[in-house]
Amino acid sequence: MLEGIYNKENIFAEFAMQKTKAKKVKFLKEMRALKDTQPSLFKDLTISKKQFDNLIAEWDQKVPFAKMKAELKRHREAEKKGEE
Repeated sequence: MLEGIYNKENIFAEFAMQKTKAKKVKFLKEMRALKDTQPSLFKDLTISKKQFDNLIAEWDQKVPFAKMKAELKRHREAEKKGEE
């Protein structure tokens, strides 16, 4: 884990280094715990504990973001039908 104050770029870069879903979930859980114990590390980052919880829940699924992707696809298809 990176040391110091977290910003958006640091979080994204470190998250990208996690190559498996399990590692991504572990990383998010660690960040959530740090947000609880050392909130000053996140003073330049506007992410809430609830948002960390939502990300953890999503990445812990068998297929992350599957529901959201399906809803976007249905929305795009409905827009196409409306244009025709």
